[in-house]
Amino acid sequence: MSFMTVTGRLGRDAELKTTTGGTKVLSFSIADDIGWGDKKRTQWIACALFGERAEKLAQYLTKGTLIEAHGVPSARAWKKKDGEPQASLELTVNEVKLHGGGNREDKPVADNARATSRDDMDSEIPF
Repeated sequence: MSFMTVTGRLGRDAELKTTTGGTKVLSFSIADDIGWGDKKRTQWIACALFGERAEKLAQYLTKGTLIEAHGVPSARAWKKKDGEPQASLELTVNEVKLHGGGNREDKPVADNARATSRDDMDSEIPF
């Protein structure tokens, strides 16, 4: 199994949903800039975080927030309605580190409490 780390800004507020089985799923997209100058382009990476951590982090993952996400990548291919092929890179997130920004001025975060990992999945996130 390979892992990938992506650092970038969220393009919109994260969306929290619940599966039919009752599992919480937090969906968000990270803008990852590639290249520089005239050749710079933005690649969007669709991310999903599952479980209790998803519910706890939802309020902190707002548009513009700079984050680092570590997880297992996968590629998905499909065809648009007009038949044009499309592909996307998706990341099943295991760890999130918040680096600031975003629309959370009213939600203070302690400087020493910016990460969560699979190890503290069942514990409270120290925000």
